[in-house]
Amino acid sequence: MNVDDFVNNFFKNAEKIGYNIEVCNRGEARGKRQIDFGNKKLHELHIRMLYPMLIENGIDFSPASFNEIVRGRPCSIKGFREISATVLIK
Repeated sequence: MNVDDFVNNFFKNAEKIGYNIEVCNRGEARGKRQIDFGNKKLHELHIRMLYPMLIENGIDFSPASFNEIVRGRPCSIKGFREISATVLIK
């Protein structure tokens, strides 16, 4: 699975699970999809940056490694793992 497949499946499965998918309205990710985890959001560029970590470690990555890639979003780790698990098992 390449990064494009992962990102597309990530958002598709997130929506199936019940997460809210929006379009980012600001910053470098303007116009790209983002997922709302309640307190924090991850957009497509974040998901792309996190992909190599998942390939290397699976969903058993450390919170510290997640935070190195997408700072200030610790509330999104649980949801990110949940969705990634559904994509990686396929």
